[in-house]
Amino acid sequence: MSSPSPRGGMYWTTTFWHVQMLMQRQERPAFTGGLEARLLRPWHVELLQASRAKRMFFAYDTPDDYEPLIAAGRLLRSEGVTQTSHRAACYVLIGYPGDTMDAAEKRLLDTYRAGFWPFAMLYRDASGKQAEQWHKFQRLWVRPQSVYYRIKAEFPDGFTEL
Repeated sequence: MSSPSPRGGMYWTTTFWHVQMLMQRQERPAFTGGLEARLLRPWHVELLQASRAKRMFFAYDTPDDYEPLIAAGRLLRSEGVTQTSHRAACYVLIGYPGDTMDAAEKRLLDTYRAGFWPFAMLYRDASGKQAEQWHKFQRLWVRPQSVYYRIKAEFPDGFTEL
């Protein structure tokens, strides 16, 4: 059994073993669970790169997730994960109580500014219901071609790093 690592709170031995197993697989892994940007450290990025990750999804659920997302975007770019590769993506929670479509669109565009491909995730209440008026908006920010055109319209001169 390994002890907790001082390198970000993960179990280093277990994590290293998992990455070794991923590196032996033919297919490239996709980390779709919504990684926490505030926990990302350089050694995590090295492991993600070593695993040849096809895609890694981060999560932007609350306003306090944004600054760590910016830092994670910079860290990923410094380690060679380019924005144009679309390998770094981010689930952005939309449609929660009190949210507006203007505020949600700003978060989605801010996610792109931070270096991530935005992916709108529609809020569900405790009973699992979603607000109908948000479905059409979500489709605009889920379908890759639609997202591409929205971003191209917003950033006609290309990406500008934060």
